Amino acid sequence: KRKDRKTTTIFSDETSMRKLYRPRNELELTLIKSIFDGENIPYFVHNDNFGSLQIGPQIDLFNAKMIMVDEACYDRAKDLITDFLNNMDESTEPAKEAYSLGDKIRMVLEAAVFGWFIPGKKKRKPKEQ
Repeated sequence: KRKDRKTTTIFSDETSMRKLYRPRNELELTLIKSIFDGENIPYFVHNDNFGSLQIGPQIDLFNAKMIMVDEACYDRAKDLITDFLNNMDESTEPAKEAYSLGDKIRMVLEAAVFGWFIPGKKKRKPKEQ
């Protein structure tokens, strides 16, 4: 048996890993990893460290991250991720798309009254020699 450096999970040489989910961002990946650690589900993240170095478009097998879990724990891990994603979607509120009339009036009044407070470029007199 070998011990993965990133997690405390022990993998045997006969462990069969199955692709489960491709996280959308680093925060989502971190939360899913913590859930799996708490539930003692063996997992491996393909391109975990290298994928963070390469910015730009996510290309499979190059810099895209993929969470893989032990075949024996696949169903439990899938249920946990489904529950996690459903909770994430419910908790996010839609962004306010436009300012109301009251907000627009308030912004104009703030600019008129407090405009002197906003720092900006000042015209300087040339130094006399």
